[in-house]
Amino acid sequence: MAQEGGMMYPSAWLAVLAPAVFMPIVYTAGRKIGRYVGWMALLPLLYSTIFFIIIMPRVAVSPLSEYFFWLPEIRFGLLLDGLSLPIVLTVALLCTIIIIYSQPYMEHRIHEEYHEENKKAYATYYSLYLAYATSMMGVVLATNLFEFYLFFELMIIPSWALINIYGYGEREKIALMYLLWSIVGAVLFVTGALTTYATIHSFEISELKRLNGNPLATFVMLMMLLGFFIKMAVFGLHIWLPYAHAEAPTSISALLSPAMIGLAAYAIVRLIIPIQSAFQSLYWPVFLWAFFTMLYGGLMVLAQNDIKRLLAYSSISQMGYILVGIASSMPLGVSGAMLHYISHGLGKAVLFLTAGTVMYRSGIRDIRSLGGLAGRMPISATAFLIGCMNIAGIPPTVGFISKLLVFSGAFERGLQSSWLELSISLAALISTALTIAYTLWTVRRIFFGPTPEHLRDMKEAPAKMTIPLIIFSVLSIIIGIYPRFILDPMMRTVLELLEGRA
Repeated sequence: MAQEGGMMYPSAWLAVLAPAVFMPIVYTAGRKIGRYVGWMALLPLLYSTIFFIIIMPRVAVSPLSEYFFWLPEIRFGLLLDGLSLPIVLTVALLCTIIIIYSQPYMEHRIHEEYHEENKKAYATYYSLYLAYATSMMGVVLATNLFEFYLFFELMIIPSWALINIYGYGEREKIALMYLLWSIVGAVLFVTGALTTYATIHSFEISELKRLNGNPLATFVMLMMLLGFFIKMAVFGLHIWLPYAHAEAPTSISALLSPAMIGLAAYAIVRLIIPIQSAFQSLYWPVFLWAFFTMLYGGLMVLAQNDIKRLLAYSSISQMGYILVGIASSMPLGVSGAMLHYISHGLGKAVLFLTAGTVMYRSGIRDIRSLGGLAGRMPISATAFLIGCMNIAGIPPTVGFISKLLVFSGAFERGLQSSWLELSISLAALISTALTIAYTLWTVRRIFFGPTPEHLRDMKEAPAKMTIPLIIFSVLSIIIGIYPRFILDPMMRTVLELLEGRA
């Protein structure tokens, strides 16, 4: 238990590690009860989500941290503040709701793969899922670079295994590609982390600001930044993403794309923004890289006919928006980027899960063979439309607020700096029309127009698959209408990071 101001709170460590603690229980039970073990796997995730919701009013007042010492110079800790709490709550919520969706989806996928009730396959899936959830939550809350690296590596292993075992197509090759790219990113990061320790003799993230003015600060920043850029799949380092996200089981695609890749953006804000002396020299190159990422991802979406590959390229484009906000290094822009992580998480989860409902009912992922499904799948169609509105930044979704803040920060930076940064910001703003175009065009292709003969008997997906769509869609609108309960504490924390006070 953690005690703050006379009040007792359950340990944040328990919230983060509960899914991992349940892993052997879930695996053992899954070998006996098969698909029903999904309900057991839900319990620790539900606990984590409820914990983070309950703690929000407390953290809105001041940060909450917990530490224990492992070695004399290394302590493991968890930090809940105005920035980390909304991000970790998004991760926990996505993991919790998507595991409900997983139950009918994975029953279908396992039967498709094994043609029988394979209880070991259920046990393995849900165990890996829990490990994946713990690792993502740990990455967000870690307080030192060594701890961050451990959770970062743990995040790679279960996600690779889930693609390798339960994916589609050439899943073994694609999983290997994903693994190799992830390892390269991890090696770059750990190079920066070890150089940091050699320079300031500390792994503590709060001590990174001591690198300012040091000749090695630029090297540390570049190593970490490139490692995170690989995980974000920015233009030029994106090769792995369309394959991995398209061929992963859809329930995992809905975590890879909405939750995991954006954690690299969070890491940039938490780890690199404080090293302002080095980062400020890269404002315009990062701006330009972000713009090309936005543009490339959007254009590639228009060339896709595979529904999941289309959504994967859309994620590349959305990482460009987040990077624009971060590159501004303005409180509005950086806060908007982190709010867009939440917006993209909710919106893209809806889109991937809806793609899964369509595939679940039709067995089709080629958009050219779809059409006219709105009347037959009204819940899926409505959710997909709201998800597209979120991604495109159309009110009243939270995507509108996040993009407004991102571009407010970008233009503020441009007006204070050079015509080049202002021009890039203007070009990026104009390119948002591309996002609106491809999202609405995708809605039109899948859910409207004539219905092919082979789809005339289509019906809505089961409730376990549609209820998650409804929850994420409603949350997108609620946060879009009232974002201040997230934004106010988030902006305070971002301002402290930018000023070197966090």
